[in-house]
Amino acid sequence: MQLGLIQQCGKLMDASQLISHQLLSEYVTGQRSFERVDLRECTLSHQRLVDIQLCWADLTSAHLEETTFNNADLTGATLWRSHLTQASLLWTNLHRAMMVCCDAPQANFSGACLHRSDLRLANLRNACLAGADLRGAKLCYSDLRGANLTGADLTGADLTGAKLTGACLKSVCWRAAVLPSTQQSVTEREPDAVVSGSPKSGSSKSGSPESGSSDAHRTLAAV
Repeated sequence: MQLGLIQQCGKLMDASQLISHQLLSEYVTGQRSFERVDLRECTLSHQRLVDIQLCWADLTSAHLEETTFNNADLTGATLWRSHLTQASLLWTNLHRAMMVCCDAPQANFSGACLHRSDLRLANLRNACLAGADLRGAKLCYSDLRGANLTGADLTGADLTGAKLTGACLKSVCWRAAVLPSTQQSVTEREPDAVVSGSPKSGSSKSGSPESGSSDAHRTLAAV
């Protein structure tokens, strides 16, 4: 693709707009591979980019509101401070993606691979992460209030300081996960859970929810 040339021309013009336009033009013609492209501060809102490959791309502060990335590959992509409000990322590969401080309220990450992704300080209020692979993910101080985590795999994830008020945690796998400290408490439990392993809660074990068949639906509320 001609992004290198466009970036050079961008020295005299708005590079981010030129790159966005070039990417969309090539996508329409059937191009799907845009690995390592520089899309910092680009605007791609309300676009449909299904199956696009943006491995290791730089989307720092990019505007991606209501954009559809279903089945896309964003392995290792940088989405620091990106804007993903109501974006659709169903079954998207975000393995090792750097998403610190990303703004993604009401975004849909259902079935997405977020294995070892960095979501520290991310805004995920009312986002859908049902069935998402969050193994080893860093969710420290993220805002997950009202989020749907039904069936998500949080094995080894770090949720230190995360806000989970009103989050739906039905059938979540907590094996070796680090949960918020005693500032959070389980307020609702239903039968027939499928929760694997016993999570850690800060440095104290006394606040760890019990694993087994009594944790089908757990809603955490701040004390």
